[in-house]
Amino acid sequence: MRFSPDRKKVMAALSDWLDSPPNLPILRVLEGKRPANEHPAFFMEVPRLIVGIEGRGTFLTIEKDREIVFDLAPGQVLFLAPCTWICPVPHAAYRSLGVIFRPDSTRLTIHARRAMAADGRIQSRYLAQWRTQETLGPKGDHLLQLLRGARAERLGERTFNLLMEILVAEVAALAERAPEHLRATQTVLWQSVCDYISEHWSDPKLGRDSAARFFNRHPNHFSRFFHEHAQQNFRTYVNEVRLERSLHFLRDLRYNATDVANLCGFTDLQYFIRCFRQRFGLTPGAYRKRLED
Repeated sequence: MRFSPDRKKVMAALSDWLDSPPNLPILRVLEGKRPANEHPAFFMEVPRLIVGIEGRGTFLTIEKDREIVFDLAPGQVLFLAPCTWICPVPHAAYRSLGVIFRPDSTRLTIHARRAMAADGRIQSRYLAQWRTQETLGPKGDHLLQLLRGARAERLGERTFNLLMEILVAEVAALAERAPEHLRATQTVLWQSVCDYISEHWSDPKLGRDSAARFFNRHPNHFSRFFHEHAQQNFRTYVNEVRLERSLHFLRDLRYNATDVANLCGFTDLQYFIRCFRQRFGLTPGAYRKRLED
């Protein structure tokens, strides 16, 4: 079987990890539930892994309405349950391997991000992308379910390290044997666009033109395709993702409105306030005050 360059990069990253899996705790983000009437890009509805390759990635998430900030060391694995989300806030450049487990396909990427700039921008690019329409099947589903459960009393955190080593080995075997998905159907392209937004929503540089370039589409063609699937334009869609995220940060009183705007990809505070009022019928300050009353 001939392997594409991207597939070889993904296989090499998996092999490197399996050759010497680090004795680092598995990071888990589990507080996820699908909000009503939201698009897939708002909360990725499937489980996924992020494996640190080089450098130290910094992320934050919200659990029980409180911010949690954590680092992902080289070799360490982050497990994200369905409908959870993270926001990258890297202090240094890093590379990572991502695995997305869909019911009808498996997607692996190698992602490079630079440190977050002063204006909140995070330059990033994919170094490799590979997808197959095969999955890990019931065995993989069971492993992912176990990763969402409680740790074994006797094994403690070793429970998840052992489960992760088995899961990564299964993914590596899949990458070696499964046929590559080469034809980008409309459904696959839309899933990829949703994944892309889910991974870049906090970056102020995310826009229609940059997304169109990434998917090798003319901006006008990309706009028509996007509107056909989302029933709204790209900017409105991304703003709604960011505004939904902003609600979580506004519940944490350590952040002022400017902080929240920057974390959610808005570089103009007044524009953020205007969008927020149009979406929710009140300003961010009024929303926060209502929570306190």
